[in-house]
Amino acid sequence: MRCQHCNEKIAGHDLWCVKCGKQTSLISNELSAIKNLNRSWKSYKEFKGRNFPVGIWASLLGILPLYILIWLLNYALPAMKLLPHLALHTAVWTLFLPVLFVPFQAVCKSDGYKIDVKTYFNSFRFYFRYMAITFLAVLFYLIIFYICQGDPILNLVWLVLVLYWIAIVLPVPVLMERYGINPLKAIKLSYKNAGDVRWNIFLMALVLFVAYVLATLLLFIGLAVVVPFTWFAVRDYVDKLIEIEVFEVQS
Repeated sequence: MRCQHCNEKIAGHDLWCVKCGKQTSLISNELSAIKNLNRSWKSYKEFKGRNFPVGIWASLLGILPLYILIWLLNYALPAMKLLPHLALHTAVWTLFLPVLFVPFQAVCKSDGYKIDVKTYFNSFRFYFRYMAITFLAVLFYLIIFYICQGDPILNLVWLVLVLYWIAIVLPVPVLMERYGINPLKAIKLSYKNAGDVRWNIFLMALVLFVAYVLATLLLFIGLAVVVPFTWFAVRDYVDKLIEIEVFEVQS
C-alpha cells in the first residue's frame, strides 16, 4: 500500500503517512461509516426476517418504555424542578437502555447475522454490566447539560460535547466483549485510541439515529428490522477498527 499524496510505501493499517504526515485513504475508504453500513446491510438483509421476533421484543421492552416515559417527563410533567427532572431522566435511561445493549454479548460471540429470542433473553444475565455503561454515559450527558444550560455559547459547547461523547461511547459495548474489560476501561480505550476515526463513528451513529426515526414511523415493523441491524453493524465496524489496530489493549 502506498500513500496517495507522496507515493511512500506504508503499512496496510497506517492511518497517517509516515513521510508526508497526511491522512491515508484508509479512513475515507476502508473505514468509511457509510461503506461499512452498506457491507453490514448486505450481509444482514437475508436474515432480517429471522431477527424480526427479537427486534419486536427489544422494541417492546426497551424502546417503547423509553418513548413513553421520556414523553411524560418532557411534556406531561414540565413544571418539575431541574434536579429532580434530571434525576428521573437518568433513572429512565439507565433502566431501559441496557435492554437494547445486552444482545451485544451474544452478537459478539458469533460472526453471523441472526439472534433468536431465547438467546436475547439469556443475555439479560449481563443486564447489570450494561447498566453500568449506560449510567456512565447518561450521567456525563446530564452533567454537561446542567453546566451548559442558559447561555447560547455554552449551548453550542454542550452540543459539541454531546456529539463527541456519542462517538466515544458507540464502540464501548463491543470493546467490552472483545477484550473482556469493564465499561470504564472500554470508555478510556475508545477515548484514547479512536481520535482519528471519531467523526466516522459519529456519522455511523447519526445514520443509525435517522434510521430509528424513520423506523418509528413504521411502528414495530421498522424497529424490528433496525434494532437488530444496529447490533451487527456496530459489531462489524468496531471489529474492523480492531483488525487495523486502532484499538489495542496494552498487556
